[in-house]
Amino acid sequence: MRAVQAPLILEDLPKPKIGPDEVLVETRTSGICGTDLHMLAGHGYVPDLPHVLGHEPAGVVAECGRNVTSVRPGDRVVPHLFVACEHCYYCRTGRQQQCAELRGIIGVLAYQGAFAEYFKAPGKNLYRLPDCVPFDAGGLMADAVVTAVHATRRAGSAMGESALVVGAGGVGQILIQLLAASGVRVVAADLSPAKLGIALDFGAKLVVDASDPGAVVTIKDFSGTGGMTCVFNCVGTSQSMRFSADCVMRCGRIVAIGEEPQDPRLDTIEIAQKELEIVGSRNGTRQDMVDSIRLVEAGIVKPLVAARFSIDNINQAFDCVRRGALGRVVVVVKEP
Repeated sequence: MRAVQAPLILEDLPKPKIGPDEVLVETRTSGICGTDLHMLAGHGYVPDLPHVLGHEPAGVVAECGRNVTSVRPGDRVVPHLFVACEHCYYCRTGRQQQCAELRGIIGVLAYQGAFAEYFKAPGKNLYRLPDCVPFDAGGLMADAVVTAVHATRRAGSAMGESALVVGAGGVGQILIQLLAASGVRVVAADLSPAKLGIALDFGAKLVVDASDPGAVVTIKDFSGTGGMTCVFNCVGTSQSMRFSADCVMRCGRIVAIGEEPQDPRLDTIEIAQKELEIVGSRNGTRQDMVDSIRLVEAGIVKPLVAARFSIDNINQAFDCVRRGALGRVVVVVKEP
């Protein structure tokens, strides 16, 4: 990435040099998500340019710094993306993704990403990928899966017996699987009939076209409580937040996952009088990462890969995401 609002360029770059606590990983695959689109569009995270994107990677350890003992060359690995200071309040309480002195985010800020033959990461940020999990699905654990796992924890006991997932794309599909496996009655709302069909396959009990004027009434009737106990907003637009607030019950919780530079269409009168809880959810903790790997390994979560592109065709891969791919699009840097 040499400029915003411009196609990505393939270039020859030096192999990353690692320090004593770092690991060099030979990339196999890396997924594309909405954050990549935001960065290319010039909003959200703004890295120093030029920058290598790619923050849903899986690969094989190529070299280890002299202090690294947790992994070794030849190990299949996936990263926790947030390179934390390890000593601030948030790090001490296990929330490294909120680090007050964040060193970088792999593929996003300070650390170059995985749309390249190699990327580097601190040894403490890497987790072994089970042999039974293919690289395509493995890389998605760094963002799509861990984000969904963390969001369910942010919902906590407020999740209750019923939940609405707004946006049945990559993260939403993982959420539906997690919630259904937990016995929660799941409703999925989206604008895509194809994605709603996938939501049903993944365990949703009801799917609703979010543009249908009767969608809110349908969802409230299904809830049996005048609204859903919890709403997971994977979209992040002002319109989707308005829809979430319309569908949640009094004293219910909205978990905001999707990020867009738009003001939510809610006022404090509604929030106060309905005693709504609005909770943000960002990526996940290292423990969430461990649990994500276990969930995928056990087959409870099955990330949907909609398409695969070679790195030579990376701009076509991004176009596929922009057109509304039904699941994650994966860039293959090197075939296993």
